[in-house]
Formats: sequence, C-alpha cells, structure tokens
Amino acid sequence: MSKAAPRYAKALLEALSSAGELDRTVPVLRSLALVPEDLASRLGDPVIPAAARESALLVALGSPNANSVMGRLVELLSSRRRLGDAPAIAACALQQLEAKAGTVRGTVKAREPLTPAQIQTLQKTLSVNGTHVELSQESDPAILGGFRIQLGSTVIDATANNQLNQARRALLSA
Repeated sequence: MSKAAPRYAKALLEALSSAGELDRTVPVLRSLALVPEDLASRLGDPVIPAAARESALLVALGSPNANSVMGRLVELLSSRRRLGDAPAIAACALQQLEAKAGTVRGTVKAREPLTPAQIQTLQKTLSVNGTHVELSQESDPAILGGFRIQLGSTVIDATANNQLNQARRALLSA
C-alpha cells in the first residue's frame, strides 16, 4: 500500500460525506478494495495508455458521472499517475469508516477451527468501550494448542507455544 493511500482515503470520505454520496458509494468501495494485486498493478502500468486505464477503472466503478466524487477521484488519480493505488485507497477508506463506527476486524489463529460459540465468546470479550470486534479464523498447524488473535497491530498470544517459551525463559534466567 502506498503511503498516500490513507490521505486520499480520508479526503475521499470527507468529499463523499459532504456530497451525500457516502451510503451509495460504500458497496463500490468494497468491490474496488477486492481488486486483485495483479490487476491493480496493471492500472498503474505506464506502458498501458493512461486513457485506457482510466476508462477501465471508470467502467469497473459503474461508470460514475464525471462530476461525481468518484468520477473526480479517478480523474485526479489519473493526473497524478496513481490509478494503481485506487484499490488501496478504497481499502483504507473502508478501514477508516469501520474505525469511526467502532468496528475492529481481527484474525484468530488456532491449530483446529474454533466453534462459532467460541468465536462469539471471544468477540464479546474483546468488544469493550463501544467497539465491536469481528473475528475471522485461520488454521495454523504450528500452534500446539490455544489461539493467537491479531487486531491491527495488537497480538494476543494465548498459545501453548508461547506459554512454553515463557517457562523456558524463566528457567534460563533463574
């Protein structure tokens, strides 16, 4: 992700809010955020004519009016040679919207999949002070037991691996 994506995302959300287009544009942002990396790199490929890349992005966005916020965004990104950053900008905008709404997305990793009841209990436990935590899960065969949760840059490590490492360090330092 480019360093400029969060700034563009913030400006995009402000423009969409002031124009009253935010609610209608969120599904478009979700679709744009899911564009595969290889396709995003083709949007930024200088070998492909800028007009063709701009046209392709406009079609992918549902051919917004040139005076709409999304139409002006594509024009701006094209003029600044940042069309390839469009998916990252959309992803940042969605993250910023979720942060404003108090939603935090995370991942729980365990050796075996957790039950829906266990996931729900973890979500309730982690949802404090008006935030709502949504967890997806991944399987990690390297984990002996327990789980590891990642919420943004925060990691909660409740694995047997971590407990064994802490016990080893305690024994070595004694």
